Amino acid sequence: MNARRRGFSLVTAIFLLVVVAGLAAYMVTLGSTQQQTSMLSILGARTLAATESGLEWGVQRVVTTDACFGSPASFTLSGGSAAGYAVVATCAETSHTEGASTFKVFQLGATASRGGAGSADFTQRTMRATITTAP
Repeated sequence: MNARRRGFSLVTAIFLLVVVAGLAAYMVTLGSTQQQTSMLSILGARTLAATESGLEWGVQRVVTTDACFGSPASFTLSGGSAAGYAVVATCAETSHTEGASTFKVFQLGATASRGGAGSADFTQRTMRATITTAP
């Protein structure tokens, strides 16, 4: 009877070890996934801010000169958390006449990206804006 009890304890101990090891592996996977999700969320927010910066740069150029800038304009942001983001700004201008009034319409676009396509930390955003000189 004593030998039977020892065998039963061994089966219970192995079962508990397998369950605890499975839970530990799950916790490590869950923690790693949460860390990667947080990192990608931060990179996405930074990319959005870089895209807005590129669009604001284009708006400032158009409003100041009342003409399109050399399109496409490419530049890389530097300093702080914006460092390393490549921005491409585009501008297209059309002229419209309504009655006696002639006005311009500017179609602006900005795309910011970081990292290479297919890499784990690649992010890219595109924004568009329309500006007009209509009264």
